[in-house]
Amino acid sequence: MCGRLYVKSNPGLTMYLHRMGLSGELPTLHNLAPSEFLPVIRYAGEAFAMDTMRWWLHPSWSPDPPNSQYSMFNARIETLATSRAFKIPFQRQRAIIPVSGFVEWKAEGKNKIPYFVDCVDSPMLLAGIWDNWRDEVFSCAIVTQPASESFKNIHDRMPLSLSEIEAAEWLDPSAKPSDLLQSFEGKSLSLRCREVLPTINNARKKLEVEFV
Repeated sequence: MCGRLYVKSNPGLTMYLHRMGLSGELPTLHNLAPSEFLPVIRYAGEAFAMDTMRWWLHPSWSPDPPNSQYSMFNARIETLATSRAFKIPFQRQRAIIPVSGFVEWKAEGKNKIPYFVDCVDSPMLLAGIWDNWRDEVFSCAIVTQPASESFKNIHDRMPLSLSEIEAAEWLDPSAKPSDLLQSFEGKSLSLRCREVLPTINNARKKLEVEFV
């Protein structure tokens, strides 16, 4: 599960963009919810590009304009190779979503406690896929997987987060999708989870993180 994102430049992400040959800075986006727009890194022919895409994948073959009818802001790693919506993007249109952190909710009885999750020692690079609907809307989804042992106490699923070397492999258009699944399933950066105030639950409030 991954339902809220934060994007903000930090030294690790800035150096990553530089090493990828990407100029400019990341936008500052607080409490970003699905269907909003975020920066996405993809391979674009002969070089890498960073584009703004809708965080809710809309298949290129859909007869309907982008909507929220089906929950496709996350793409389960278990169905990447078989889902009608995901299999072509997984084969040809993989992406990296650079973020400063994400929010996950821990169930405690009838309550859900929000936690901010980030990395201490490395840039947070989330594996994703993207698609293009009629050259009008570019959209993406974040790849999720079963939670690691260390993350299970927060939630039963987590994003697929990659090191810089792994992210380069994920973006490589010559990589075999089956090899990527075999290599990266279960991969995760070292994550730090800290409880935050429940004001973050309201996605309309574009708030900075406030820790408990």
